[in-house]
Amino acid sequence: MGQSSNQIREEIDRNRDSAAGKIDQLQDQVRGTADEMRAQVQGTAQDVVDQVKGTVDHTIDSVKENMDLKQQIEQRPLLALGAALLGGFVLGGMMGGGEGQRHTSRHREFSSGTPVGESAGAAGAVSGIRAAVQRSGLEDTISNAAAALMGNVTEQLKGTLDQNFPGFADKMRTAQDSSGSFADKARATTSTST
Repeated sequence: MGQSSNQIREEIDRNRDSAAGKIDQLQDQVRGTADEMRAQVQGTAQDVVDQVKGTVDHTIDSVKENMDLKQQIEQRPLLALGAALLGGFVLGGMMGGGEGQRHTSRHREFSSGTPVGESAGAAGAVSGIRAAVQRSGLEDTISNAAAALMGNVTEQLKGTLDQNFPGFADKMRTAQDSSGSFADKARATTSTST
């Protein structure tokens, strides 16, 4: 043992200082790594939140665009015209606006003794135009075009609804296969989702 107690103490102090320095350095490295990991996790979490927000915003905008009637009409004016034409045919049929009713109303005007005047002339002109349209085949062409347009609109509507509301097609089939009132069909589609 060639070292004095002072030398041994000095060496112990040096070793202690060296160890303390290394511990401090290690502690700083651990803190730095933890801070970096925390920043990366926060950044990743924020990226995920931003991505989800973007997807939700895009979906909302897409639904709004698909449900915006004015925009749909501006983008597809012929389709809108066909739908309006078909709607007119359907309403006319529902309201009894057929050829037989016009003759009946004119017959009532004549039989009641009220002056017919322009009303009979206009009805006669409309009847003549309608007969000419039927003979030329234009009425069949319009009817076929309206049917094709409605089929196209129906398919686009189903596709849009199924895209924006997943599972809609299944519920639509359930409603079509169900019998009864609207409320019965609504109950049938609700019971399939639970």
